Amino acid sequence: MCLTMICVGEGRYSVRLESYNIGKDMLIVMTGGEEDHIGSATLIETKSYLQTMIKKGHKDHIVSEKIANIIYDTIKKDLLVVCGIHIDDANKEEIDILVHNAQRCVDIFLKETKW
Repeated sequence: MCLTMICVGEGRYSVRLESYNIGKDMLIVMTGGEEDHIGSATLIETKSYLQTMIKKGHKDHIVSEKIANIIYDTIKKDLLVVCGIHIDDANKEEIDILVHNAQRCVDIFLKETKW
């Protein structure tokens, strides 16, 4: 069952964060833009042990790795972050908006979720 769903931004700049408790672990799914997909998956078990799988040609790992580290610092439990945010031919400004909206989702998640 979904523990939390947060959405920041509108239209093609919308980013969603969903969280799921899976036993003692947590799954975060972050999607958005024009097309939801799976672009990367980052597993963090301890601060020094982070692994990422990246779908060929995707750069979602930049977001999933950053988010995994930030959330892990607060919740201190094993965490998998699956990320897929996409806009066709996005320019730097559009990417910055999406990354900012992803960060806002994480900020809201950490502020509003009880551990």
